[in-house]
Amino acid sequence: MKGVLVASKNQSTCKAIRTSMCSEYRVDVVSGKNGCLEMFRKKRYEFLFIDVEVLRESMLNNNYKTVSQPFWHAYPTAQIIAMSSQEMIREAVRAVKAGASDYLTYPVNPDEINYITQSIYESIIMESELDYFRDRFWQEDSLEIVRTRSPLMKRLFDKVRSVAPTKSTVLLSGETGTGKGVLARLIHQHSNRKDGTFISVHCGAIPDTLLESELFGHEKGAFTGAVRRKLGKFEIAQDGTIFLDEIGTITPSAQIKLLEILQDGTFHRVGGEEMIEANVRVIAATNADLKKMCEAGQFRKDLYYRLRAR
Repeated sequence: MKGVLVASKNQSTCKAIRTSMCSEYRVDVVSGKNGCLEMFRKKRYEFLFIDVEVLRESMLNNNYKTVSQPFWHAYPTAQIIAMSSQEMIREAVRAVKAGASDYLTYPVNPDEINYITQSIYESIIMESELDYFRDRFWQEDSLEIVRTRSPLMKRLFDKVRSVAPTKSTVLLSGETGTGKGVLARLIHQHSNRKDGTFISVHCGAIPDTLLESELFGHEKGAFTGAVRRKLGKFEIAQDGTIFLDEIGTITPSAQIKLLEILQDGTFHRVGGEEMIEANVRVIAATNADLKKMCEAGQFRKDLYYRLRAR
């Protein structure tokens, strides 16, 4: 039997909610937040109707999201409905903005209770259908990565899903260890270039003197030690994707050559005159603030805006 928990000191409100819910629901009532949390840890509840004054008990810094977290930790899919007087309606709205599903004002109306619960169920069904269609987009071996309850991660994977089929250059920003390389591979695997090569280059690990040769190749005799022609990563990645990790570390001359590729789709090997077409999708990543680097003259603004192309 589905569970409903009512947390309110208003007896008429508790009675109205109990009357409104059909026989398939088990309705429990508590009067305070602590009792509410205790009940949540013992039983499973689909809905929590909670008075904002109860919700605000022991709340710090007027943070409704923080005070609601223990309920979602106990049961992640619980739907919270805030209740308030007309004078406290702004607080109820703030609770909704912090993640509550909806709100009611006193005196509660049985028809409104039924309407809200039905609307929430319809939203849940719609979200489940959207999740199904999202899953159909992802390759089977990617499903374990992209399935998540986190709203932030869902939005992130939605962005990956929308950008993957396009030709756009992608710039991934984030601290070291946050999975930028995983996202780059997801984008490649779900793009029109998925049958092409995926080349990953950690720019920060290559000495400055060798970076251009690694990326663009070189001709025989281009510099001391260049005893034969070498193909660069951009040639090897033809028709595929190249992932440039730590893009903020590349030299000014390499930045110019990369800009040429993004603007014109061509490049030259080091020491060479032949113009080579670069049919490659570029995904770049950085743990640095490239905008600040541009302002400090450490990174080309035109390259930065090219990398951020939508």
